[in-house]
Amino acid sequence: MARSKQDWTQAKFERYCKEGRGEGSGKDYKPWIKIQDFPSKGRVSRPPGWKTKREHHLFSDNEKRLFYVFEWSDAIVDIREQFPLLDLDLAISIADEMGINYPKDPQSNTPHVLTTDFMLSVKQSKNIVQKARTFKLTKDLGSKSVAEKFELEKRYFAAKGIDWGIITEKEVPKQLAENIEWIHTAYKLEENADINLEELRNIANILKFRLQESDASINKITTALDRDMNIESGTSLYLFRHLLARKEIIMDMLITKISSCPSSKEIQKIIF
Repeated sequence: MARSKQDWTQAKFERYCKEGRGEGSGKDYKPWIKIQDFPSKGRVSRPPGWKTKREHHLFSDNEKRLFYVFEWSDAIVDIREQFPLLDLDLAISIADEMGINYPKDPQSNTPHVLTTDFMLSVKQSKNIVQKARTFKLTKDLGSKSVAEKFELEKRYFAAKGIDWGIITEKEVPKQLAENIEWIHTAYKLEENADINLEELRNIANILKFRLQESDASINKITTALDRDMNIESGTSLYLFRHLLARKEIIMDMLITKISSCPSSKEIQKIIF
């Protein structure tokens, strides 16, 4: 929902709109709220998106975990975080209908722009539909102010013909999120001064064969491949993470703790 600063003014609202915040899609989308707007904020992160090829502005560990789950889903094709409810006339009229005060800056009296945590573009049959999702801890759902804000949000998106829903920590598969976080930065192969992309791809193919032929632990297999190929320690493990991220190696991401490098017997499928 909304995160506000005391100096919210009409001029700042117009500047955000001029910057194109809340507009665009994919790599061109600009979140309404950015991390640099809150220099003292705590658990923030800016992971690069697999789907969007841009940095995502996330304001909590829970937002980050949920983002990773959305990244993993093949049905979700775009993720827009900190998505604004920019139709202020509609938002204010809904607040009036509900008999609540729409939030405004106490100094300037400028209406705040509420945000939902994620706007998702989801493949549904042959269509792409929009789904708004917001995160909230279960313990906070009983708050009257939270309930009022969520009801406003729900009615707003209903008027726009967009499905809206709440996700709590109980609905976020923690092991899946941790596994995706562990492999996330390896999605794109990165060459260095010692080894180029073609060589990395060749070593990745060798790794696939070794994983298929051995029952040893993944750590032992990757360490041995580093030694045999005379490459920097950790390179083969990086390639393993890359292959998992690209779903060329399939494992049970919901249950298995991948970062502990279990036996290669845990691998369900290898795609050549």
